[in-house]
Amino acid sequence: MTDMNSKYIVKLLLKNKLNVLIILVLAVLLAIVFSSKTFIKPLYKSSVVLYPTTTYSASKAIMNTNNLIYVDPLEIGDESQTDHMMQILNSGIIRDKIIEKYDLMNHYGIDSDCEYKQSKLIKAYENKIRIRRTEYNSVKIIVFDTDPEIASNIANDLAAMFDETMNEMQQEISEKAFEIVEREYKNTLNEISALEDSLNYFREKGVYNYDIQINTLSQQLATELAKGNDKGAKNIENQINKLSQNGQKFNEINNDIQIKKDYLALLKSKYDDARLNATETIPHKLVITNAYISDKPVYPIRWVIVTVTFFATLIVIIMVLAAFEYSENKNNKQDE
Repeated sequence: MTDMNSKYIVKLLLKNKLNVLIILVLAVLLAIVFSSKTFIKPLYKSSVVLYPTTTYSASKAIMNTNNLIYVDPLEIGDESQTDHMMQILNSGIIRDKIIEKYDLMNHYGIDSDCEYKQSKLIKAYENKIRIRRTEYNSVKIIVFDTDPEIASNIANDLAAMFDETMNEMQQEISEKAFEIVEREYKNTLNEISALEDSLNYFREKGVYNYDIQINTLSQQLATELAKGNDKGAKNIENQINKLSQNGQKFNEINNDIQIKKDYLALLKSKYDDARLNATETIPHKLVITNAYISDKPVYPIRWVIVTVTFFATLIVIIMVLAAFEYSENKNNKQDE
């Protein structure tokens, strides 16, 4: 049956070969013309491949002092970091920046006075700019545009804006955290200074180190009593009583100072980390492939359009000729 049909089709085409040839040539010529730059603007493709890093703060990447947890700023992030990267790259924050920078409303030919201009703009943006996760857990930014230079620039800008957006998001938190730690650090310094002033007051009254002084006077008192020197013993007792009046408060203040200094040492570490995070930034990505200006369009693929047009036209011709042949044979049988 297949051979019969094939022979029938060949016979049908040969019978009308001139008309078939003319139609196919016209179809191919039209496909060539209408797939040209005059009718279809060619699209160029540029792409960037990048990995997220595991470190999101400068203090962890540069000043990490935790010997139990090592953070490598060059280490590639895991699946969760890749998800975060994709969410930020697909966010409205970055999209709006790209739209504004490249005036995509006009570039995409969208009428600014039309009713659904924003929806059309976002749809065009999503069709031309795509963020994809690769099989290797990296992120690929793909940009299509009629201008190869703009396609390349947008792809590279998107990669750069990931860092900018991450830093902007973290900066607000880092600055607030630094403000809190700095205030606490300065308050503790002031409290220690006030306590030191209080110690100076007692030092002026002869209290320098209560425990050592009281032990020394007690030994002297014992010596004088052993000698039977009542006058000397009385004098030392007076010194002990005077020292005792201020000694307890002196020790309390001294203990408070030590506690504050221990707390200050902890705050100093946090203060340095917070200051570094508030004033310095680090890259949050590793770029594997930068975008370049393409010299060859990816759409339309003219040979595919011409080939599809040729075979589609041929199929239509066969169907039409077969229909005419069938109709003609049917009419002839009715006439007999």
